[in-house]
Formats: sequence, C-alpha cells, structure tokens
Amino acid sequence: MKLTIINLIIGLCLSCSVLAATDHQHETSLPSSANLSLREVVEKTYERNPQLDVIKARLNHSQALSKSAEGFWASDPSINISHYNDELMDSDGLQEWEIGMQLPLWLPGQKAARQKTVKLQRSAINASEPALKLEIAGIVRELLWHITLTKNRMTIAEQEWNIVLKLQQDVKKRVELGDLAQSDLILSQQESLSKEAVFRIARQEYVHAQHRYDMISGLNILPENFEEVASDDLSITTEHPALKAFREKINFSSAQRDQIVLEKRGNPTLFLGTRHERGISDEGFANAIGLSISIPLGLDTYTNPKLTAAEVDLSENRSQMEIIYRELNIAIQDASRELLAIRDQYEFARRQNQLSKRNLAMSRKAFSLGETSLLELIRIQAQAFAVERNVHQKHLEVGLHSARLNQAKGIIP
Repeated sequence: MKLTIINLIIGLCLSCSVLAATDHQHETSLPSSANLSLREVVEKTYERNPQLDVIKARLNHSQALSKSAEGFWASDPSINISHYNDELMDSDGLQEWEIGMQLPLWLPGQKAARQKTVKLQRSAINASEPALKLEIAGIVRELLWHITLTKNRMTIAEQEWNIVLKLQQDVKKRVELGDLAQSDLILSQQESLSKEAVFRIARQEYVHAQHRYDMISGLNILPENFEEVASDDLSITTEHPALKAFREKINFSSAQRDQIVLEKRGNPTLFLGTRHERGISDEGFANAIGLSISIPLGLDTYTNPKLTAAEVDLSENRSQMEIIYRELNIAIQDASRELLAIRDQYEFARRQNQLSKRNLAMSRKAFSLGETSLLELIRIQAQAFAVERNVHQKHLEVGLHSARLNQAKGIIP
C-alpha cells in the first residue's frame, strides 16, 4: 500500500515542494467577510434559482385568470353571421341573412367561485416561495459546512505532513551520525510521502467544495461566521414552510373541486341578433330581431371525468401533506438524536485526545533517547494523528448537525 502511494506521488508531484503546496493552498482559498451573513448568502443564492421564473410565470397566469373571473361574460363572446340563398337551385332571388352575438352567461355563484379559486391559487404560489427558500437554505448550509470540514481536513493533513517532515529531518541527521540505520530514513521518507498524498487529496476536495459553492451561490466570498444555535423545540409548527405550502395547495385544490361541481352543467349561452330575409328578388327584405338561449344538459357521463380528476388531485395533495408531516417529524427527531450523539462523541474524543498527546510526547522522548524504534514511534504518532483529526471533525460536526436540526425545523436564516 505504501509503495503504491509512493509511486503515485513521485509520478504526479516529483517537482513539488512543501512551500509550493502551501502557497497553492492559499491561492485557492476563498476570502471570508464578517459583513456577509448566512441570511445574505441564502438570499443571493435564492435570487439565482431558475425556479423563480416558474413562480413568476404562475403569478402571471393567476393574474390573467383573475381578470377573466372579473369579466362581464363567462367566456369569450362570439359573432355569428349566416347567409342562405337559392342561386344554385331555383334562382328566384331568395336570400336570408342572420347576424348576431353568442354571449356566455355566468351560472349562479360561478363568478364568486372562480374569484375564490384564483385567490387561493395566488396564496398557494406565494406559499411556495418560502418552501423554495428553505430548500435553498438547506443547500447553502451543506455547502458551507462541507467547505469548513474539507478545509479542516486539509489543514490537519498539512500539519501532520510538516510534523512528519520534521521527523524525517531528525532521522536523516541521526542516520548521518550513525545512530540509526538507513532503513529508518527510508521508512520516514515513506511516511512523509504518505502524508503528502493525504494532504494533496484533502486540498483537492477543499478546492472542489469551494468551486461548488461559487457555482451555486454566485459568490466568491464566504461568510466569516455562519454557526447556528440549535432549536430546543422539537415540535412541528403550522408555519413550517413545507407544510404551509401544501396546506395552501390543498385549499386551492378544494376550491377547484368546488368550482367544477358548480360548473358541471356548463354555461348557458344567450344569442342576440337580427334576421333579414326575402322570398324573391323583387320583394323587400323582412327584418326581425332574434333572441335565443342555449342551456347545456350537464349529463354526468360528460361532466364526471372533470369532477373525479379534481377529486384525485385533492386526495393526492392531502395524502402528500400527511407524508410530508411524517417525514418532517422523523427528520427532526433524527437530527436531534444525531446532534446529541455528536456532542457526546466530541466530549469523548476531546478526553481521548488529551491522553493521546501525552502518550505521543513520551514516545518522542523515548525515541530521542533511543529507547524505542522509529516504527513504534510512527505507529503511536499515527494513532495520535487519527485521534486529533477526530476531535476536530466532531467539533465541527456539532455545528453541522445544529444547522441540520434547524433545517428540519423549517428555520430559514
């Protein structure tokens, strides 16, 4: 395994040095600002979301429906023009003209029902905005904490590499003095290359994490402080953006269903027009005014499909809201348990790190006095590194899981 890592590093990074690697690290780090808050990052990321165009289009559609519901007629009136003559038959000069308008009439209560539906549709669209913003907040939270965690891993990896390099230099001096064998120098060099490989991988992950943040948020600067205080209340409020969005959606679906029930029969149509006719060409036209009304029968065979489709839509939304409520409950409980577990793990890792540091200090002293081998020191040092990495990781994960609990609670920064 070590030989593979050595060959990889030699092949990829033969000309690289510690100083060059450190300089490259600083070049690829995004700056942070105390003036930039988590809320501002969420807002700016939200403003870039393509789904805002969909929300805008839905609002425009709702506005168009609102104007239609306020109209004088139930739908678009039409003009009818008809003409009859006998030119192809008797050619006596018989002619008949009829000109009029078809005027769709409102059913009783239909206009108010449509206006109510449009109002609830607009409320559902408006409620979808906080739900979308909460979703964006979750993405931003994960991005920022991923950057923090990868940066921590890179920093620790660099520190470990520097410590191993210092040990390599000490071993080299002792080999030159004849205190240690040449094999110990090779062992220390292998350990150094191994740590260098870990550092380079960690640095690449850190760079990628920053790149994802830049691409999604459109920002090339990080907030200096984005830690959150976890909510102690584990209940789901009625104002949770996801639940509120579905509740408004259910109200809209219910209004649509009621509107379809009212409109089962179809709109009656009033015809107003004039008729002009003559029997033969030497007679004058006889003029008359016409008035008629057309009333659809509203047979269930033709109206039930629309009604049942609306019932299906309403049932699906109600069912989906129940599912969302259960999932949010589970997410909150899981996030709370994970936060408590991480806090306990951090306390345990902190105590373990204190003992590990003491053991490493004694091992280094024993190696310098020649009382222990380099292999034993490297083994103990590797254990100490792992414990220290763990304590730093757990400390940051407390912040990450606090943010996840607030996300599950529906808290938008």
